[in-house]
Amino acid sequence: MQTTLRLPVVYRKIFEFQGDQCYRQQFEDSQQNPQWFQIILRILLNFSIIFVKKYMEMKEKVDKVVVNVHTDDEPLPVLLNRNISTSYHAFNHLSKHVADNAVLVDVQPNIGGSYTSCVNQPLQDQATIRKIDFDSSEFVNLLNDAYWRSCALVTAAILKESLDVNLEFTIPNIDVSSGFFHVDVEGLNGNALSRDELNTINRYAKSFIKNAKDFEVVSIPSDLSDEVPSNYIVRIGDHVFPSSGLVIRSTSQIGRYSILHSKSSGIETVSVGGVSLPFSQPTSSYSWGLIVKNALTKYQKSSSS
Repeated sequence: MQTTLRLPVVYRKIFEFQGDQCYRQQFEDSQQNPQWFQIILRILLNFSIIFVKKYMEMKEKVDKVVVNVHTDDEPLPVLLNRNISTSYHAFNHLSKHVADNAVLVDVQPNIGGSYTSCVNQPLQDQATIRKIDFDSSEFVNLLNDAYWRSCALVTAAILKESLDVNLEFTIPNIDVSSGFFHVDVEGLNGNALSRDELNTINRYAKSFIKNAKDFEVVSIPSDLSDEVPSNYIVRIGDHVFPSSGLVIRSTSQIGRYSILHSKSSGIETVSVGGVSLPFSQPTSSYSWGLIVKNALTKYQKSSSS
């Protein structure tokens, strides 16, 4: 974990200086705030006032860093903005196709041990990076976990946009072998969603996913680990969620997707389950129907979270 928290471009835009005018003045006067600014700050405030203060105290300073992009031949050195540019920017120096297909990133820093990163997570130090896609068999467990977690986060975002109520979400640790992902929802008074409601939400989900929304990622530094109970903060469109682990690059990497069922999981909690396949794993309608049926059966038999 880094001791200084830097934000990707979309977050930096909130706090950057423009001459003598800073967006912090808009924070003080909510009448002038863009809607997306209010949404992000409201969610961040739920995590910690200290967290927001650290953001507001940041001053703009752009350092350069050389990142070597792994290729089949010689590594390609790329000059990037430290703590701002992401692996996606680096992979674009090879081709947009390579960048778009990247799901995760294998990072080998010049100093320290290797680790796996999100594609849209800012790069912090000199390193060699290697693309991980859905065909990278040596990372299959990480890919499965990241994909299932990402589908759960997307489900939370879709529910927030589909339902005209204030909702809070918990993303449980999901075992991929269970055959389904799920989210726990508070704000529905413990009432499960009806079949008609799920059908409507699934229709909306298709357009949400088709819009290719990026998973923009900020890692939580060690000095804030007690204040923010997660490893990352992930932004999907206008929605920000804590995340316990890695996520994929974009909703464009989600293929077939369906919210299956919902059930009461406590007095105030509703569990919503679903299933999905990556875009790189096309399947026939018949096979997809069997996958959905199997996932629904397992989800209905599963115990409440």
